[in-house]
Amino acid sequence: MIDESTVLGARVLERLREDRVFWMTTVDRAAPQPAPVWFLYERTDAGERIIVYSKTTARRNANVMANPKVAFNFNCTPGGGEVHVIRGSARVALEIPQASENASYLARYRDWIEEEMDWGGTFEGFAAQYSIPIEITDLAIWGW
Repeated sequence: MIDESTVLGARVLERLREDRVFWMTTVDRAAPQPAPVWFLYERTDAGERIIVYSKTTARRNANVMANPKVAFNFNCTPGGGEVHVIRGSARVALEIPQASENASYLARYRDWIEEEMDWGGTFEGFAAQYSIPIEITDLAIWGW
């Protein structure tokens, strides 16, 4: 569990609530492959996880199946401050409801989904293109 009692943990949790895009890095043939992604952070007494809905054709899907170790990076300040990194274990989790059925995800990204014409501005169109749910657990943070 990310420790909210530490300065770093509290700041990372704040960014997980407020930021809507971060960089997800997977490994493809031993080379890091970063890509910006939308995400949902969920925390309960039982644990925490990040959910990313991946594009059906994204290479990251195969990368996660071959090597579950991933990292997330938030954008830092122009001067190199606010460096926050999350590492975890990822898996393709087809039992997770599709994006169009995930009320928390839709509430978080409703405006962006409705504005984007690449998928017709609909939740169903988005879910058809971003149909692979990836669950990330065993979260660990570092940064300054």
